Amino acid sequence: MTSEKRRGTILITSLWILSILAILAVGIGLRVSIEARLAKNNMDRLKSLYLAKAGATQAIYRLSKSTNPYDSLYECGVTFSYEEKSNEDKLKSVFAGRLGGGVFSTGYKMGNKTCPGMSDEERKININTAPRVMLESLLGYVGEDQAIAAYIVEWRSPGVGLNDGYYESLPAPYKCKHERFSSLEELMLVKGIDQKIFDKIKDHITVFGNSGNLTVNINTAPKAILSIILMSGASINRPIDKTASDILADRIVMFRSGPDRESGTKDDVNFTGDISIEAILPELSTQAAEIKKYFTTKSSYFRIESEGTLDKSKIGRSVVCIVTKEQGKTPTLKSYREY
Repeated sequence: MTSEKRRGTILITSLWILSILAILAVGIGLRVSIEARLAKNNMDRLKSLYLAKAGATQAIYRLSKSTNPYDSLYECGVTFSYEEKSNEDKLKSVFAGRLGGGVFSTGYKMGNKTCPGMSDEERKININTAPRVMLESLLGYVGEDQAIAAYIVEWRSPGVGLNDGYYESLPAPYKCKHERFSSLEELMLVKGIDQKIFDKIKDHITVFGNSGNLTVNINTAPKAILSIILMSGASINRPIDKTASDILADRIVMFRSGPDRESGTKDDVNFTGDISIEAILPELSTQAAEIKKYFTTKSSYFRIESEGTLDKSKIGRSVVCIVTKEQGKTPTLKSYREY
């Protein structure tokens, strides 16, 4: 082989080697770049999670300092100072803040409105303590079979049930729990309840609350819950239908809203002691005693939904927790989830 051919062969081989090395370098660089971006993304997700935790921690702190003898839509689990009530910016800072290149905020949905702060679980119907008649009213209110109420009661009640054989005969059998519900999703295991029915009732119910009789906070309960309670409370004497109970519930909501007719503002009229249903709904005076036993004005279980978002990456995380409030005690965590 001539020297010219050898040099040509060496040149071609060298070019191939350089090409392969270049490809490897690009591949390694791309992989390192991807891993670096993933690492940054994971770090940003972690930072936003801790921002969300900061919001939840701030809400729990305010919960521990509450001195109000009642809970309302405006002061749900908290006691606002005079300065906070007088200064809108101060009020907003109670449940929002800036920290470490990001922001956090605590709030919840009430209809189409986003409200700052916490929401109490006592504004919903506790399926662990609600009597059968209340569950029947709930199911009837959303247009579903009221007979399912008996299956819910059976699931949470100790002992042996009439439908135990039904659960054990399913293609994927399981036993009827005969204990309190631990989560809302557990309802999907109950006979007669499918995804459609669950979606209709899930926003009206909770599994958190006192272990005794059902009590719903009349200051915070939405119209639908008030209507369901009126339907079930009136049923022992003179039953009322959904249309009539909705009209009566509207009157309670309007009474609570105060002069500005807007719920959740500082001029709200709150029940603080005796719940005088008769004064607002005189047509239900004969059923008032039965209806009032379902109501309270003070809540113990609070849902904190906090979001954290970084300024640059816009990456956000959320935490949702349920805590209990007792006067003079540190709030106790009952449930916690990260999203």
